[in-house]
Amino acid sequence: MKAMVLRSGELRIDQVPDPTPQSGQIIVKSLCCCICASDLHMVHHAERLATWSREHGGPFDFDPDKDVVLGHEFCGEIVAVGADLARGLSVGDRVVSQPVVFGESGFAVLGYSNEYPGGFGEYLALSESLVLPVPEHMSNETAALVEPLSVGIQYARIANIQDGESPIVIGCGAIGLAVIAAFKEKGIGPVIASDFSPFRRSMAEKMGADKVVDPSDESPIAVWDQATPTGTGCVVVECVGAPGVLGEILISSPWSSRIIVAGQNLEDDTFFTASAHTKGLNVQFGGSPIASDYSNALSAISTGNIDVSAWQTGHVDLDGAIEAIADSTDTERHTRIAIHPHGVDASLR
Repeated sequence: MKAMVLRSGELRIDQVPDPTPQSGQIIVKSLCCCICASDLHMVHHAERLATWSREHGGPFDFDPDKDVVLGHEFCGEIVAVGADLARGLSVGDRVVSQPVVFGESGFAVLGYSNEYPGGFGEYLALSESLVLPVPEHMSNETAALVEPLSVGIQYARIANIQDGESPIVIGCGAIGLAVIAAFKEKGIGPVIASDFSPFRRSMAEKMGADKVVDPSDESPIAVWDQATPTGTGCVVVECVGAPGVLGEILISSPWSSRIIVAGQNLEDDTFFTASAHTKGLNVQFGGSPIASDYSNALSAISTGNIDVSAWQTGHVDLDGAIEAIADSTDTERHTRIAIHPHGVDASLR
């Protein structure tokens, strides 16, 4: 099959073997798969991720010099099924899934595996136990956004905002937008959102942010302080994942703040930990969404409680995929670019 392949740090469009279903697995045709910042991390840091996982028990078991088909934000159509299925899924059903596959040799994370291709290939294997059927009224492009929304729902769950607390979301890429949307669905507010990008600030407003801040003009902490009653607890959700951002948050956050780290930074970083220690800050890193986060994301989109349609800002086929990876870093144009391995429908062009 045709796929966008990462091999020794270089992306290329090439042919790779078609996946075949093992027991408990299904094969789906990748209808749409969105580009995520994690895909960019793999392009630039695959060797470091592989080494760390190998030496310290991480979840990513792959050789960075061999083919890895990226892509974990996908919607697919079932084209083949393996043995021992239990849920009555049929060929032709559309599904989304957590990007994890269980097989005879253990489990693999899609987009971080030599054995299992991700959604930037024409076909991929999934574990039947993890997939969710896509409602008929939901488009492939919208369904592919269940995964990033599930991440925002995860961080809103982890943040566990209590009475007397109010959040700040730092960074309004897709994950920041998803966190804002999840907070607003829960009735939490005011939600202060901060980003340097005018485009991303406008997207944050669409997701329901009560106040958006350009940090080059004013301090998000100062804006939050003005918008909340005295004594309110501050919960900062860091959704940038760039060197220096978390360190600045540790210095600028109010006393006794809780910091939820959603942004994934694969560069080395330095923190002035005395600031966090002195002010009694509580810092929690994320992990990955659980099954209920995925089902809650699908439900929120399906019912219209959360509208993610504005996130889709570009559509390309596999021949345009490598250029789209570069284009996806343009924060004034794109939230999510969708790759369509079997071609882009004319209505989306």
